[in-house]
Formats: sequence, structure tokens, C-alpha cells
Amino acid sequence: MAKKQKDTGTARKGGGPGIKLGVSLFVPLILVLGVIPLIVQMQLVPLPEDVRAFWTQDSAADFFSYYKSRALILAVIYMLCVFGYYKAQGLKDQLLQNKALYVYFGATAVFALFALLSTVLSDYRSIAVWGGPERCEGLIMILVYLAIMLYALWAYTHHPEFKYIVLPLGVLTLVTGILGVFQFWGHDLFTTSFGQSLIIPEVYRSQGELKMLFERGKIYGTMYHYNYMGSFGAMMVPLFLVLTLFLKERRQQIFCGIMTVIAMFVLLGSTSRAGIIGLALAAICFVIFFGKKLMQHAKATLGCVAALMVFVLVVNVATGGLALARIPSLLNDMKALVSSSDVDYHNEIPVRHIDLQQDSATFTFQDGTLTIQKNSNNQPVFTTGDGQTVTAPAQDCSLTAGNYKMELQYVTLNGANTPFLGIYLHDKIEFILGLYDDGFSFVDSRMNKIAYEEAPSIGFQGKEKLGSARGYIWSRSLPVFLNSLFIGQGPDTFFAEFPQGDLLGKLYAYDTTQMIVDKPHNLYLQIGINEGGIALLAFLVMMVAYLIDSFRLYALRKTYSTQQTVGAALALAIIGYLGAGFFNDSIVSVAPIFWTMFGVGVAINQLNRKQLSEQSE
Repeated sequence: MAKKQKDTGTARKGGGPGIKLGVSLFVPLILVLGVIPLIVQMQLVPLPEDVRAFWTQDSAADFFSYYKSRALILAVIYMLCVFGYYKAQGLKDQLLQNKALYVYFGATAVFALFALLSTVLSDYRSIAVWGGPERCEGLIMILVYLAIMLYALWAYTHHPEFKYIVLPLGVLTLVTGILGVFQFWGHDLFTTSFGQSLIIPEVYRSQGELKMLFERGKIYGTMYHYNYMGSFGAMMVPLFLVLTLFLKERRQQIFCGIMTVIAMFVLLGSTSRAGIIGLALAAICFVIFFGKKLMQHAKATLGCVAALMVFVLVVNVATGGLALARIPSLLNDMKALVSSSDVDYHNEIPVRHIDLQQDSATFTFQDGTLTIQKNSNNQPVFTTGDGQTVTAPAQDCSLTAGNYKMELQYVTLNGANTPFLGIYLHDKIEFILGLYDDGFSFVDSRMNKIAYEEAPSIGFQGKEKLGSARGYIWSRSLPVFLNSLFIGQGPDTFFAEFPQGDLLGKLYAYDTTQMIVDKPHNLYLQIGINEGGIALLAFLVMMVAYLIDSFRLYALRKTYSTQQTVGAALALAIIGYLGAGFFNDSIVSVAPIFWTMFGVGVAINQLNRKQLSEQSE
């Protein structure tokens, strides 16, 4: 979309005569931005042995990550071929001559090195290499992201044509918008016969129909989850809005204006509070960037703000309040975050405490206690707080001891008849206790032993339910992060390292013990735990260096060239993603878009700095 520089048709100075640079340079990036994110295809992925201990099945039905990740690998191979071709033609690199880029190259190398080390030293190496079920963000994908970023930086530096970035993003926004309209109104196209014929291989269709993944009023497009659609929207809205307001050509403004409206609808329709927060942070930086121009055109600014507010209200009314339905909960969470709390979650759940010993388990309920032991005949014996004793029969049955209801089942394990107890809370089994000969242990629905604990926590006491239980996840993740300050636990191994045996904490946060916490809902905790604290520091160095550079280049200028407008738009999009990252983590559906835009953003900042330097001479 940006106007061509005089030398964009051929290699820049030092590139060698007669080397034509055109769309071929950008084909891999067009695929990454406009095609690969749209891939939705079912793959039944067998789970490695070290994953099965956490999952309820031996395989996972992956619609959104498996084929995207494989396509991204092919795209990087394509990038290497393109890079090799142009190098063979004599194209000379300018990147290594630019010392301002060394901070990015160094941070990228550190990030990659510690991702590799955390993989090699991980207790779950198969996960760390290829990633967990339905996520696929192992070491291979981390290296793919970094390769995409470096290629985008290289390609855009040598041929700064922004249309090859914005057009595929426009196509992606348009398609997700069309899908989103149907998803929002409860008519998900993926659940139709035609949609299922596209995304489910015939061999799997006989196993049943695909149901709606999310309820009416939540847009997820092809991004796996509506929260990740929020991260996507937090990038696209500021990107297209800035281009709409400040590009010079009318056709470009109209195109970007339409994309802004669609992106705003997608963001609101996702109901992602993370996306709203990312957009709000980008909006604050928008005012800082363009404050002088906004003051110069105060009436037009007020008109645009009013129009935007009217649009949001119209969308909310047209959707019956669904578009802004989660805003009150966001405000309540923000209020709760800054307020003091002396709530002890043990007082808020049916079970205050569990004392699990080798040959006994004592449950302290709000209304009494229940102790479970075995007699010499291997039969469970129950003792209530009032002294009542009940001996279970030597057969499967339902039984009660005092006010407590249980299901008893005997299972033959290694030749021994082992009793298993399902303990009810609110008419649902929440605890399964195996009375093994070598010690009592909680188990999951597949009879895998659970290392029961009341996990250590940092912060968020009494605020565990904050942000759809993000307070709980973060409070239990921070101690894991402190153990990962040097070397991480391995890419995508968060679910294996999280204290899944913290049953009472889960009961308070989620009203159930029967779930797996598989993601941290925080980009920075995700990197810190998976790749380690030094990798997180390297990531932050890259981001902070880029943002400082962007503020120096674009904040409070009186005029903006087309190329400067593009640079500012990209910077605000990156800020939107990083802001949403406080409440969302990385996912294959969205992360490659971010890394591509980041690479282009770094490149265009260098071009703008060079242009300003030449103008000042």
C-alpha cells in the first residue's frame, strides 16, 4: 500500500546489478499472513506416552493447530529457498551492516539457544520438540516463528512494499469476519454438512457430527478460540484504523476503512476481554503517537470518536447486548484486582482440607470429617467425625457414610483387587481415591495417579477466580516460573509442569477438580516457564527495543509520510498483541501473524530512521 521508493524494483545499493526483486520475495509471507491462518482440518493425533498421563484419551482431535504448524514449516523451507536463490544471484545483505539491528539478532539467538537448552533438558522431551496436544508449539515451532520474523525483516528491508503485507491481512480479516457473522448468530458454518466435508476427512465423519465449539455470541473464526480471536482483533483494529486515517490515496483509505469495521466487529464479537485490553493499550499509544495531528484536527477527531462509539453501540444493540456482555465482568475484575482481600478459599469450598497419608485419607468438610482406611480384608472402612464407622462390602456398590455419598469399585491391578472410591460433591464425583497396597493416591478418570498437593502460590489470595480463574493459574504458575529463571521446563510443557494435583485450588477456581490446566493465559509466563527466564528476558529486550525505537520515530510528529504511517500502524498493532498477551498466550493460529508484523515493523523502522537521517543532512 505504501508508495514505491525509486529503487524498489531492483536490489538496493550493493545488491548487484540486474537483480529483480518483486512479489516472489513476499509469497512466503503472503502465505503466512493470508492463507495458513485459514487452515482448519481435523487430524487425529496419537499422544505420546508422557502426554497420556494428563489426557483422558490416547489421541487428540486437532482442527486448528496440527496442519497450520506443518504448513508453517513448509513456508519456512520455502523462505530458505527464496533466500538462497537471491543470495546465489549476488544479492548483498544490508542487515549485518546495520549495527542498530544487532540487538534483535543477539536477542533472537539467545531466545533460540535457551529454547533449545530447555528442550534438551526437559523431562518431557517429546512434548518439548513438537508441542502439546492441539497446540503444537514445541521447539520446532519456536524456531519457525523466529525464522519467519528474520525473513520478514530481510525481505522488507530489500523490497519495502507494504501492500504485500496489508492485502493478505485484509483477506484474512474479511474471511474471519464472514465466518464470524455466522458463528456469532449461532450458525457456525463449520458445523454444516458442507463445512464438515471441508474440515473433517471422510474416514472420521462416521464417528459423529461436529457440534458448535462455542455458544452463540462468540466469534473464533479459524483461530481455535474466541480469546485468540481477541488477540488477532487487537492487532488488526489499530493497524487498519491508522492506515484509514493517514494514508493519502482514497482507494487505500476505503479498503482499510472497511477492514477496520470488520476487525472491530470481529473483536467485539469474540467477547475477548484480553482483546479489549490490548486495544485499549493500543488506543492510549495512538493518542501519544498522533496527539499533535489530533489536536490540529480537533473537530474531525471528535467526529471520529463519536462515530466509533455509535458503531460500537449499534453493534451491541443489534446483537442484543452480546457484543459488550463481558465488559461489566472486566470492570469488576479490574476493581477486584486493586482491592484488598482476606478471603481464604478453604472457607468457600465443601472440602476445607485433605490429609492424605500412605494408608489413610481424612477429608475435612465444612460440616464434619470423613476418614478412609482399609481393613485386613482389603475393604474400605469409613469413620465420620461423630464416631460412626461403616465398612464397605467386598463388591462394587454405592454407599454412604454419614452425609457423604460414594461409589466403590474394585479393579484388578497386578493381581491385586484394588478398591477405588468416587467421592461425590453436589451430585458429581469430584475425587477418585485409589486404595493401593503401597499407599493411597488420588487418580484421574483413566486411573493415572495424581500427585496430590496444596500447591505453593504467589499473590492473588482470595482473587483466584479473577479473570475466569486467571488469578488461580497465575498464582500457581509464578512458583514454577521461579524454578525456571535460567533454563525453562521445555516448550509447550506448561500443562505437564503446572501442579495439576492442586485439587482443592481447582475446586475453588473452577468448581470442579476434573480438569487439566493446559495454558497459562499469559504470554510472558508462558515463555518464562517453557523457555526460561533468560529467554523471556531476550524476548522483552526485542520488544522494548522496538517500542522505544517506534516512540522515538512516530510519537507527536506534526507530519507523517506514507512509510512513517505504516511504521506507526505496525507499532500499534504490536502493542495491541503484547497488551492482549497479559491475558492470552501464544497459539499457532495467531503467533505467526505477530512475528511477521514484528519483523516488518523492525525493518520499516530502520528505513524510516535512514530516511529521516538523510533529510536532516
